[in-house]
Amino acid sequence: MNRLVSGRFYDVMSLRLIEALEEMGVTELIVGRRRHMFLQEESARSVTLRLPGATVVLYHFGSMTEGTTTPGMGSDIDILGCDDGVNIMSWWPEWERGRDNLLMVKHETCSPQHYRLHEARDDQPLPLTQPYNEYCVTDHDGKIYKSNTKFEHLMRRGAAINNAPYFHAGPAHSWSEMYDVVYAYRCRTLPTECDSWFTRSRLRNWPTPEMLQVARELGCFLIPDGHCFSEYSSVEWRISPSRIERHLMFSMGIIHTQCYVTLKLLKKDTINPYLKGNGKLTSFHCKTALLYAREQLLHEMWTADHLFDCIIYCLTLLRGWTTSGHCPHYIMDKVNLFDGKLNSKQRKRLRTILTIIIDTHLAPLASVKTDHLGDRLLHNVYTVAIWDMTPRRAVYQGITGFLSVYGNFSQMKHVGFLLYFAIGRSPDELCLYLHSLFTQPPQQLHRHRSEQALFRLDAVNREYIFRHLQQHLASTAASICLQHGIQMGNSIWSWYGAAMNTDVASSWLKLASMLYCKGDLQLAADVLEDVERRYDNTVQAICGCGRMDPFKRKPHEAFTEAVNEENTDVLSTNRVAYCVRFLPQEAFCVPPILHYEMVRAVGDEL
Repeated sequence: MNRLVSGRFYDVMSLRLIEALEEMGVTELIVGRRRHMFLQEESARSVTLRLPGATVVLYHFGSMTEGTTTPGMGSDIDILGCDDGVNIMSWWPEWERGRDNLLMVKHETCSPQHYRLHEARDDQPLPLTQPYNEYCVTDHDGKIYKSNTKFEHLMRRGAAINNAPYFHAGPAHSWSEMYDVVYAYRCRTLPTECDSWFTRSRLRNWPTPEMLQVARELGCFLIPDGHCFSEYSSVEWRISPSRIERHLMFSMGIIHTQCYVTLKLLKKDTINPYLKGNGKLTSFHCKTALLYAREQLLHEMWTADHLFDCIIYCLTLLRGWTTSGHCPHYIMDKVNLFDGKLNSKQRKRLRTILTIIIDTHLAPLASVKTDHLGDRLLHNVYTVAIWDMTPRRAVYQGITGFLSVYGNFSQMKHVGFLLYFAIGRSPDELCLYLHSLFTQPPQQLHRHRSEQALFRLDAVNREYIFRHLQQHLASTAASICLQHGIQMGNSIWSWYGAAMNTDVASSWLKLASMLYCKGDLQLAADVLEDVERRYDNTVQAICGCGRMDPFKRKPHEAFTEAVNEENTDVLSTNRVAYCVRFLPQEAFCVPPILHYEMVRAVGDEL
């Protein structure tokens, strides 16, 4: 096929591929909804942890947050928990009194991208001389380094205690196969391995100088993951520029996203099946090719009619790296991403399938079964009906419905986490505890000035969580009054008022329950009638106790239709109904029949 003919063919097929991808939900609207929801979830998790005084900040990374996935990919959720309570030093003058201090050491055995963490004393800037727990490893030279196995041991132990499943992949550990959780520390200064990325010459104006400045300030993490070929992997920590990578991905347009999604679909349905378990091409390899292509290709190439050309360019980059045996990290210098993934024989086999895909002008796309991509392409070419394909509108509704249910389900979990600290407190103590959460100054999370959306979301989530907690503050205070026959003050009514509209029903039902126990039956009936009026068929019930797990149950159709028509923020509280949660301290605001259910368990049944 000569270039003139293939160019025209690529133009036509690029537009057909884009249409197929849009039918699968890879559009600006859906990508925007995914990013907004998971950034909101990231903010809510971190705000929730900071309220009781934890030093951990949680980040969402990966395809779910970037919006570079489809329903058929079955992508999991990547979470990084960064402990800001630990001071990671690049040199001794950065030591801080009273904190856990760890010094980054480039040991002679460390490969690029890896460091050891030298334990330091907390009373003066000197190395630790005696190990203080099982995770302190003494080297042959007498220096004490921090082991990277603590998080894994804690997760395994927690799974055993709670009789929960345990999953792990590299440095990620979880009790659910739908989550990958990584523990991390924040590098105080940018590691030298990143210097060449900022200073190297570029033919195109991407990343822009402004993006590079932001990336420099975003910094890197250290995650507990030794090099695959190292004899001392248990004391090595890997540099991870995850925030920089997310910043770069968020700067890209929908064509770049569609190119990356196509690469991942080929990887999943064509490339890795051809390798038959002998090595593995990862999504990160595909992302690396995309980042290099974004930097090297002309801006004019990233248009709808050139999508095929961009995909071919990325595949050609990957093929070239299999020939050289070195897949370079986009940001980190001297790192080979093929290490531990593909040996020379496996790279040769990978090169073979990449050559087939390139030489056949992406013909294997027609065989991709995930989300019926192949059928959608053929449907666009031959205009035949494929009856088992999910229509575009249904795909959009399914994605948006999942995002809304997942976000609201998670919000209930966050509130439950804060209420966990209420166990064992008296009603008076609970009121003081909840009141202290409302009155403490906002805890500043480790945000960068470029993350304005997250700054706003922190304030929104703080207010949202407070409204839920005010339900319990109002109900607990009212329970004390009803127990002792005390008239309720204005503050209790104001707390009830502030807690209204967290969702369609829960706050109103708690108010009706209190009014019933108080004897104001007509007012209770009025509240219940109002709830019944607003609880139409578009409302989705969501239970924070786990009976509405968004990964196991789909929301009902009327709800997904309703939220699909709304804006990017899928956490629309006017269309969900949370479960009503009563604490033991609220017992006198609970109707007698429910109160009986609360207290009837004895002994082991508790």
